[in-house]
Amino acid sequence: MSHDDMIGAVTTLHHAPPELSYPGLSPQLLARVRQLWSARGLDFDRAWARGVRSLPGFRALPRPDGAPSSAQVDLVFLFDQCVIWLRALHAAAALGRRQESEGLDPAQWHGLAAVSARLTDQVSALRLLALTGLPMQAMQIARSVSEDVDMMLVLLARRKLAARFTACRDVEEANAFWRRHIAGGRAFRAITEKLYDVGLDYSADTDYARWRRQVLAVLGAAVHGTALTPPSGDPALRNDDSVYFCAFRIHELCAYAQLIRPALTGALDRAADEAAQSGLADDGLAALAAPLSAVLLNQIQSLPQPAAPRATREAPRH
Repeated sequence: MSHDDMIGAVTTLHHAPPELSYPGLSPQLLARVRQLWSARGLDFDRAWARGVRSLPGFRALPRPDGAPSSAQVDLVFLFDQCVIWLRALHAAAALGRRQESEGLDPAQWHGLAAVSARLTDQVSALRLLALTGLPMQAMQIARSVSEDVDMMLVLLARRKLAARFTACRDVEEANAFWRRHIAGGRAFRAITEKLYDVGLDYSADTDYARWRRQVLAVLGAAVHGTALTPPSGDPALRNDDSVYFCAFRIHELCAYAQLIRPALTGALDRAADEAAQSGLADDGLAALAAPLSAVLLNQIQSLPQPAAPRATREAPRH
């Protein structure tokens, strides 16, 4: 989508159906998503209004002009499903922390709530940047999103590490924790060890690990402001790159969190139920965290590749 196309984008009315914000969306994809939500008794329109339409700076997609396919629109639509799940996850984790619900240690609830809050802000900003034609800035945020996904997974994998994270009391301690346990791929290495225990091999010489390094190299270049224009003259960064990578990583967060901590879905469900029974104020998103996890996992295969394939865009399927 070009920058000029997006300048004239019109934001839909508050009570308009979600699909009106995605002109050109694949009818088949919309039908599949609605079916997945309905099969679990979930109200897609209401959740979308609370989870996506309420985002700061929300804007609908521009009407496509001669697009060869619906891939770009489909990608943002699926990205927005990830946004709803992240906001639901944060709401449930915040309740779990407040109530000290079973299923996770208090430090894990604390860490999950804190990092998911930051992730929610990041994906909201990334969405706005990508839809206003600022791919370099969106890529800078994409790197932080990826790091926070790793951080959330490692907090679920290592309870003692979660306790060290919540024990940080100032910026200096937080920075020291980040350098020692998260930065430079340290968190990802801890995650791959845990995933290896359940039968998934993401060691350094796998296709997935190589793809991840390629993407992170592009993200790193974006952060340092390198001119990313290959000899062919095609820009190396496009709006869909950041959207695709973040959607892929949030799908990974949803899937791997349940492998690392199999009782996570039950814990999220319990936190929402306990809050409802106690009469705690909630916008309704917390109750979506557990059932929406299954919806998100069912959508992984629907995630379209960005429009112009390159080596860094072709993520290996699991």
